Amino acid sequence: MIQPIAAEDTWPLRRDVLHPTQALPTALDPLDAVSDARHLGWFEAGRLVGVASICRHGLPLEPDAIAWFVRGMAVAQDWRSRGIGAQLLDALLAHGAARDPSGIAWCHARLPAESFYLRHGFRILDRVDLPGKGPRLRMRRALALT
Repeated sequence: MIQPIAAEDTWPLRRDVLHPTQALPTALDPLDAVSDARHLGWFEAGRLVGVASICRHGLPLEPDAIAWFVRGMAVAQDWRSRGIGAQLLDALLAHGAARDPSGIAWCHARLPAESFYLRHGFRILDRVDLPGKGPRLRMRRALALT
């Protein structure tokens, strides 16, 4: 079941799935702390098995767009391929669309997640190398698909 969670509650799963060699953060990332950030968790039998976040944050390639940045999506290995990521993403997009119906969503997708985002209406803008994180695909889509 999806529930709103605190940014700090996303950290262990994000680290385990996305950055297993890094230490847990000791302070909020500036994007986790913005007033319109939304952090969601998926719980099964009291265990947090999926997390995802979104916040209003400009897309570098479209500086005039109303943009929402999808970030930190992670689902525990033993819970993948069950639709958890899709439902978390849908909930994030609905959150952004409720605030900015004509806005866009964007992300820095890990290369193995390309097909996931393509299935959900994102398109590739370019490939970027993020310091400390490696190659990513910058992708975007309208928040509200018609």
